[in-house]
Amino acid sequence: MTKVRSTARREHGGDIDVARQRHGRADMIDLSTGISPRSYPAPPLTADRLQALPTQSDLAACLAAARRHYEVPDELALCAGPGTQALLQLVPALASDGAVWIAQPTYNEHLPAWSAHGHDVSVVPTLPEEVRHAVVVLPNNPTGWADYTAVEMLAAEIGRREGLLLIDGAFADGATHSEDVHLLAKLAQTHVLHLRSFGKFFGLAGLRLGFAIGQPEQIDYLSDRIGPWAVGTASLEIGKQALDDVAWVTDHRIWLSQQADHLSVLLIRHGLTIIGGTSLFQCVRCDHAVALQRHLGKNGVWVRAFSAHPDLLRIGLPGDAAAFSALDEALAKWQGKS
Repeated sequence: MTKVRSTARREHGGDIDVARQRHGRADMIDLSTGISPRSYPAPPLTADRLQALPTQSDLAACLAAARRHYEVPDELALCAGPGTQALLQLVPALASDGAVWIAQPTYNEHLPAWSAHGHDVSVVPTLPEEVRHAVVVLPNNPTGWADYTAVEMLAAEIGRREGLLLIDGAFADGATHSEDVHLLAKLAQTHVLHLRSFGKFFGLAGLRLGFAIGQPEQIDYLSDRIGPWAVGTASLEIGKQALDDVAWVTDHRIWLSQQADHLSVLLIRHGLTIIGGTSLFQCVRCDHAVALQRHLGKNGVWVRAFSAHPDLLRIGLPGDAAAFSALDEALAKWQGKS
């Protein structure tokens, strides 16, 4: 079991200003986040639209669009929050006493959130007999693992133990969308809660918008604790428009898939071993991952390394030909050194 009490900031992608300063490059390309490099073409917002607090109508319209976009079953409810990060920190309070299983490596904010609420945390590879609850990131960040059948089996087992299963679908809106829709319908159960990120797929992470999907009593609990006006007017308005833009969403899924394929081919050509990925990133295993991250940074490309898993790198999608070329050239220089 593991307990985490520290409130120190944990490692994440982004913070491109730190990478620029570290490597003395103003032209750094950020491939460290897993956020779509192509953003939804949101209309400009005027100051008057930001003057008023968001209304209940604004919130209801955005939630209705999210229900349509994620194809949420009628029996489930939704709430919005300022990103899934804010929502996941509230989820452990929904769970009864008991240990939680969070297999590693995965998104590193779940473990401290559960520990902060007094739950012992197990990080062994398979579900232990003594735990009651579980957290699954699906597709997983950073490995891209996405075994939907295994998650259905896990849900059944957690239900038998009268626990709570949290499914973090922050990266589920791309190539795995159809499987995600099936999972929502299949696991519309009292002991399962789902999270969905708006910003990653739509390339608008700065808006801070995410959704929790679950039974009405679960969602009421989260809504009460996240409080009024948790999501701003601009986020609700742009979120509704983007979620309802079926033509753009369809085109974007195709574009992301093509970019991910292009990235995979490039990485394999340079001798890197891909262990998994999504339509927003690829994860590679490399004996000298930290050194490779440093090398890429010196050559103007910032990728995500993991101090707890020093053989892994997560590489996000280059957004255009110039970014692909920069990554290609940096990896070619690395091959020349190795």
